[in-house]
Amino acid sequence: MICGDIIGERARLSPQRTAVVDLATTNRVTYAEMNHRAGLCARTWLYGLGLKVGDRVGILSGNRLEFLDAFFAAGKSGVILVPLSTRLTAPELAVIARDCKLSALIFADEHADTVRELIGLADVGRLVALDTGSGIDASSWTEVQALVGEGDWVPSVCRPEDPYCLLYTSGTTGKPKGVVTPHRMVNWNAYNTVACWQLTEDDVSPIFTPLYHAGGLGAFLTPILLAGGTIVLHRDFDPSEVWRVIEEERCTVVLGVPTIWKMLANAPEFKSADLS
Repeated sequence: MICGDIIGERARLSPQRTAVVDLATTNRVTYAEMNHRAGLCARTWLYGLGLKVGDRVGILSGNRLEFLDAFFAAGKSGVILVPLSTRLTAPELAVIARDCKLSALIFADEHADTVRELIGLADVGRLVALDTGSGIDASSWTEVQALVGEGDWVPSVCRPEDPYCLLYTSGTTGKPKGVVTPHRMVNWNAYNTVACWQLTEDDVSPIFTPLYHAGGLGAFLTPILLAGGTIVLHRDFDPSEVWRVIEEERCTVVLGVPTIWKMLANAPEFKSADLS
């Protein structure tokens, strides 16, 4: 197993089990498919964008399959992922971009205005658009992938202490600090959560918290996928949708902060929700 390559190991063990249910596209993606997507993303970084081990690639996007591709590609390639908060302003993002010295920035169309302002404030490296129509001079993600061609093999040289991702703090006592998260830590966080919560391949968990945050990535994305369970991916938080998904997908474990639980409790669906 490559250090941090959780999706690759699980694809070896249970390739045809459902890893992710993507609500936005209604796709049900197997572990084999997720592993292929992550491998193709890693190849695109290395051979399409010319990134190398240790380079930083930022991603400014809401929850979507491509975000998962990028996260798990970091576990294969040695390229360091920098998830960027979609709630930050361009000047705030510029502080982070300059601090971590981005080699590339992947962004979704809904954040095009922020990116347009950001590139006037800081060097973000090569721009890559996940969607079309941003009006920004950027490479198309699908076109760069097409140039690389099919395949998911990546000659990884990742070691346990190599940085996997940089997660920036909220900066409540000053400027945000980049927390270096090594491959070892991603793995052991997942293993420890599986052990403490007694998670199994039968567990199903919705993720509606943002993937740019440690909460979205560490609970329960990596633990559930390490155990071979299923993640239901929401684009954002909608209480009515969450209750529907908990019923329809038979979710077994749900992460929420107090404000989320309050909003779920106040939703009209709460009184009749089938939680059996």
